[in-house]
Amino acid sequence: MADAVPVRVDVAILGGGIAGLWLLARLEKAGYSALLLESRSLGAGQTLASQGIIHGGLKYALDLKLGQDSQALADMPQRWRACLNGGGEIDLRAAKIAAERHLFWARRTLASRIGSFFGSKLLHGRVDALPAGQWPDALRDPDRVGAVYALDEMVLDVPSLLRTLAQPRWQRIKKIAPDFRIAEDGLTVQGDDGRVYGIQAQAMIATAGAGNETVLAQLKQPPASAQRRPLHMLLVEHAPAPLWAHCFDAGDKPRVTITTHRRQDGVLVWYVGGLIAENGVRQGEAELIAAARQEFATLLPKLDLSRCRFAGHRVDRAEGATEDGRKPEGPVLKRIGHLRVAWPTKLALAPQLADMALADLPPPSGRAAAVPAEWAAPGFALPPWESASWK
Repeated sequence: MADAVPVRVDVAILGGGIAGLWLLARLEKAGYSALLLESRSLGAGQTLASQGIIHGGLKYALDLKLGQDSQALADMPQRWRACLNGGGEIDLRAAKIAAERHLFWARRTLASRIGSFFGSKLLHGRVDALPAGQWPDALRDPDRVGAVYALDEMVLDVPSLLRTLAQPRWQRIKKIAPDFRIAEDGLTVQGDDGRVYGIQAQAMIATAGAGNETVLAQLKQPPASAQRRPLHMLLVEHAPAPLWAHCFDAGDKPRVTITTHRRQDGVLVWYVGGLIAENGVRQGEAELIAAARQEFATLLPKLDLSRCRFAGHRVDRAEGATEDGRKPEGPVLKRIGHLRVAWPTKLALAPQLADMALADLPPPSGRAAAVPAEWAAPGFALPPWESASWK
């Protein structure tokens, strides 16, 4: 548009989740002038719907072998820990760690089967068997729980992670209307101040999760360039005890993956994924809750759930497409002309996605970006446990 306010940057990022914010921080450190644009709230969608686990790939070794999923994630815990300690590529010392290590519990009937695998030299240093005296209260049921292992996989408080990434770069994060238009050398957007801005960029990178589908449509790319794998997550209010753990069973996926979150009013909430959330896609909320009650009665019958209330939360995991529709082996970056469309696949892989993007960019121009101060930043989205309708 002729009356658009021109803004020149090296890189424009579309999408204000962890992937986009991590990339913004890395670009800034590498000397690029960059601008992140978000049409909703920071973290809305997949980021705040995640459980915050920095996977090291061990969840994907449930078939008692380490495949490609495991290998892609193997270095991530160490890389994130360096950042959380202030010595990595991004300073994340202000982010809160919900749990230093995620646990893995085996039902009594399967404990011996996994003992030799988790004790192998291949996993030395990544898994520790916990003596019964160190088991968390929720797992103190020797009739049902046969073994508990601590994985080298921390769990982060995702809202605090969002703020830690965003706040130092606030002047380079802007709210836009949803109907932006992509051009050959940039894009035209309407800011939160009502003005129209013409963003001219050497490169544009879309990290918007499901929102990448809008970008692909504008570029006249086939819908099959992206895919979604839905979940129906479970929320448990007034959780009986803090717990961060996977439950191992005979299949190749956890029956349940539980993380614990403290609501703003101080109430503990369990956020539950795993097979229960995958199977829950075909269930309504009442069916999901009934199935969850039965699952907990089977796995941990001594738990007191009498005060608990439940809710469902549907999540669309948006990813780069694969031929068989399965989860990609790692981050996906597709170059379409001057624009890159990117999906980290998992929160833990955001650093690897930034590596891929930086390797594919031209050198920084050395010009600083002049962004109008009156153009406001977006707010932060709420995690699902703050807005759930409890049953």
